[in-house]
Amino acid sequence: MSQVKQDYPERFADADSILIVRNLMEAGDDFVSGSRLAEALGVSRTAIHGKLQKLRDRGFEVEAVRNRGYRLVGTPKTVHPALLCYELERLEVSMDFAYFPAIDSTNSEAERRAASGRSGPFAVVSSCQTRGRGRLGRQWHSASAKNLYLSVLFQPNIPPQQLQHFTLWAGIGICRVLQTLVPHERLQIKWPNDLQCGGRKFAGMLTEAKIDADAIRSIVFGIGLNINSNPQGYPGSLRKSATSLQAVHGHSLPLNRLAAEIIQAVEKAYAQSLSGASAEDLLEAWAPLDALRGKTVTALESGVEISGQACGIDASGGLVIEKADGSHQVVRAGDVTLRK
Repeated sequence: MSQVKQDYPERFADADSILIVRNLMEAGDDFVSGSRLAEALGVSRTAIHGKLQKLRDRGFEVEAVRNRGYRLVGTPKTVHPALLCYELERLEVSMDFAYFPAIDSTNSEAERRAASGRSGPFAVVSSCQTRGRGRLGRQWHSASAKNLYLSVLFQPNIPPQQLQHFTLWAGIGICRVLQTLVPHERLQIKWPNDLQCGGRKFAGMLTEAKIDADAIRSIVFGIGLNINSNPQGYPGSLRKSATSLQAVHGHSLPLNRLAAEIIQAVEKAYAQSLSGASAEDLLEAWAPLDALRGKTVTALESGVEISGQACGIDASGGLVIEKADGSHQVVRAGDVTLRK
C-alpha cells in the first residue's frame, strides 16, 4: 500500500514567509515596521506588501497601519507550513517535515520517502487523507481540513523489544499535551491506540515498522486527530462513537501549535523508549489515563475471544483481563470492545 501514490502536491514554506511569520508572531500585539521586514529580507517595502498579501490569501489576518507597520490579528484555521515552522522553532524541535494539503496516507508517504533514501527522523503532516487507515486495515475517515493527520518516521536499527512500549508512551505524551488545552474534560486512552473523551473516540494511532533480521530498520508512528470538525458532519456510523476536541471543549484549537506539540511529544516518547524507561514508570503514567480499567470488555486475539474485567496493563504493555473464574490473561495484540 505504501507505494500507491497519486498526484499530491507538497506545499512548502519559503524562507521569506517563515521570517515574516516569525517576526509577526514574536511581536504579539505590537506592530512590526515594513522597513524592518524589508531590511531583514533584503527587498523593497513594496515587495513586503506583496508577500504579506500571499500570507493573507492563506488565512493570515494582518492589520496594516500607516507609520506603524503590520500586526498579526489572526492565524490560519488550517495547517500552514510557515506557521508550523515557527511553532516547532518555539519548542526547539529541529525535526524536518513535509506538508500536504491532501495525501493518500501520511504513513504511506513517510514510508515512500524512507524507501527513496530520505533519512529519519522526519514528519509528514496533512490536512486531508484520501486513503487513511487505522489498525487491522480499517479505513480512517480523514476528510476534514479542520482536523490533523501526521506521521513521524524514525530509523532506529535496534532490536524490536527496545521499542515495545513506544506507542503507549506516545499516546501518554499526546494525551497529556491535549489535556492542557482541554482542561475541563477528561481525556483517556483506550488500549492500545485510541484517544477518547466521554467514551467517544477523537484520535487513533497507528504504528508500523519494517523489521530486517532482528532489528527495526524503520518505524512510523501515525495519528489522526479530530480537532475542530463538527461530529454532525461525520458519516452516520461514526456520529455516536466519535467526537472532536472542539465539540467537547466548545472552542476551536490552534492546529499548527497542536501539530508542533504532538511532533515534540512523539519525539520525546521515542527517546524515552530508547532510554529504557522502567515498567514501573509506564504503569504509573498509564493508570490515570486508562479508559478500560474496571470495565467489562471482550478482546479478540488471533480469532479467540477473551472476556472479563480490564485490570490495566502489565510490564510488557499488554492488557490484563480478569476472567469470570478469577484467572488473569494478558492480551498482547488485538481488538477490544466494551461489553454492555
